[in-house]
Amino acid sequence: MRPMNVLTLILAGGVGQRLHPLTANRCKPAVFFGGNQRIIDFTLMNCVLSDFRRIHLLAQCHSESLLRHCNEHWRCVSRELGEFIHLVPPPLRGSDDVYRSTADAVFRNLHLIEESRPDVVLILSGDHVYRADYRKFVAAHLEREAEVSVLTGEVDWKEASAFGVVDLAEDGRIRNFVEKPSDPEPYASSNGTCSINLGVYCFDTNFLLAALREDAANEDSSHDFGGDVLPRSVIDAYVASCPLEVIVPGGEAYWRDVGSIDSYFEASMDLLRRPAPFELRDPRWSACSLFHERVPSRQAVSARIDGRLVRGTNLVGPSVEIRDAEVVNCVLSKNVRVEAGAELEDCILFPGAVVESGAKLHRAIVEEGVRIPEGTCRDERLNKSEELPISSRGVMVFHKTPSAPPVEVSRTTNEPKAVDFDAVGAQAKVEVTV
Repeated sequence: MRPMNVLTLILAGGVGQRLHPLTANRCKPAVFFGGNQRIIDFTLMNCVLSDFRRIHLLAQCHSESLLRHCNEHWRCVSRELGEFIHLVPPPLRGSDDVYRSTADAVFRNLHLIEESRPDVVLILSGDHVYRADYRKFVAAHLEREAEVSVLTGEVDWKEASAFGVVDLAEDGRIRNFVEKPSDPEPYASSNGTCSINLGVYCFDTNFLLAALREDAANEDSSHDFGGDVLPRSVIDAYVASCPLEVIVPGGEAYWRDVGSIDSYFEASMDLLRRPAPFELRDPRWSACSLFHERVPSRQAVSARIDGRLVRGTNLVGPSVEIRDAEVVNCVLSKNVRVEAGAELEDCILFPGAVVESGAKLHRAIVEEGVRIPEGTCRDERLNKSEELPISSRGVMVFHKTPSAPPVEVSRTTNEPKAVDFDAVGAQAKVEVTV
């Protein structure tokens, strides 16, 4: 029996408005996560460890950051063996011609599929954090002889309105897709959960080509997989559900969509819990894998924050400097500096960020190369100023302002220098929705 020919397409993010301002200068999959990694790394790791190494990344906005990251950190595939991780910019036909949605992104790159003529096509999202063995996913798809298989998960029905809900038959066949229903309770199972679409698909190639051409010709379509292509497919095709727990390589199933500030922040805080529901170290890595070197150190700490004794954990990347400061439950990326007398609790600091003496931050994200001035207090002056993006769950984002000088790169370290953050001159508040 010949090896299965699998081609992987990763949808590498659009504008990323819900994750703004973290996506102001980078695409969603290139946003830092867990200190030393990017969001895209989890999907790419799943592909490489599943031995599916023919990968096209369909990028749209700010693709330079993603290209640079892949060139620096994903050179483990072998061109000699026909493996590749190929970043594909949108084939623009006009100055404002961008992908309209997920199905349109794949349709506009049908030539990639036609050139490879794979048996099946994996279509993945590049802005999710999870682990999966895609070989099991493809095997389940072929065993059931489905035209389409959809990775599904379970959430409490009260939370299901934020997702695409799938209506399942008893045999696991998907009967209907309902995109973000206002009232998901009718679709809840007896245990009070709803099955949701996780945005991971396995398609029979011929069926995918036909479905996308039909969708492209439909002027009433929004050209989205979950909203258009799949709901039409269930009418006359076999669309099967594959639960996430079936393809988890080990441990408990974990999946997070980190497409908004709040979901990104909560997923980052998950890394600090004990026991953590998700670990950055993948159990599939061999003992000699260089990927171990990219995992930040974990430090159990106690700190006195505003007179309260707080115990927790920090994830600390390389070249981090903490000078007699109180830091607890924080993710500190490489080259971060926290000066004496600062107090940080439940914070995420991107590479090169600097927190000066006496600054106090709580539930905050500090962008790459941003400097928090001495004496800054998030809970007083900044919280009342309404000049910074604050999410619906109270996460504040300190980012570079339009008036700030550009980030300079040191010729000796090749790392960004800190840019002063001016709270008074910050840009107008950006509403961040969940």
